[in-house]
Amino acid sequence: MNVRTLDPALGRWLPQRGWLAKADADFRRELLALGRPRAYRAGAVIYRAGDPGGEFFVLAAGIVLLHSRFAHADAIFLHMVHPGECFGSAPVLAARARAATASARTPVEVLSIAGNDLRALLKHRPEWAVELGRDLLHYCEVAMQAAGDLLIRDTAARCAAVLLRLGGRRWAEEAEANQPSHVPAPQSEIAMMANVSRNTLNEVLRAFTERGIVALEYRSVLLKDPVRLRKIADGL
Repeated sequence: MNVRTLDPALGRWLPQRGWLAKADADFRRELLALGRPRAYRAGAVIYRAGDPGGEFFVLAAGIVLLHSRFAHADAIFLHMVHPGECFGSAPVLAARARAATASARTPVEVLSIAGNDLRALLKHRPEWAVELGRDLLHYCEVAMQAAGDLLIRDTAARCAAVLLRLGGRRWAEEAEANQPSHVPAPQSEIAMMANVSRNTLNEVLRAFTERGIVALEYRSVLLKDPVRLRKIADGL
């Protein structure tokens, strides 16, 4: 089986970043208390596009890939979710089928929050709907950033922007923005995400490696210096 139950103590050490780290402390505590710990093996599908939105997830460890049903067939995936981030909330709140597939790129651990429990929480504390709205705004911003990055004409800058987003380091205001990060994807996938050829990406990565900005690993790229990479992406 792809799913197993984890120690309920998982919620005590759950990483918190992004909108959840900034949320009301009481809301965060009540939300996490609803979670049921689960783990998925690398490659496992967490949910598929078209499934009913029955639960909402908070990622505790590992990397989750999001694949949109609206994407072109060439698009292997659209985004990487990192620990402390949430995914799958929109279909739960809107009571509609999922528009994306979520799969485990690495072994992952999540808290699964049932839609009924989430709606009951919001019925009890309706003002907390604003907190969940931050998650929806986050993914709107991710989509706009991804679209904007693909419009960057300079190839090196576009590749830098995509690497930062996949590594969870695109936005400078995040607490971990300047810390090294791995992008667990082969160069063929990164090239697809940046809309460049594999040879072009190789040239860009070689130049970044020579400058000590990234390091190439097996089916992965280590972002050693997100600060310098962000300056390249932003044309500074």
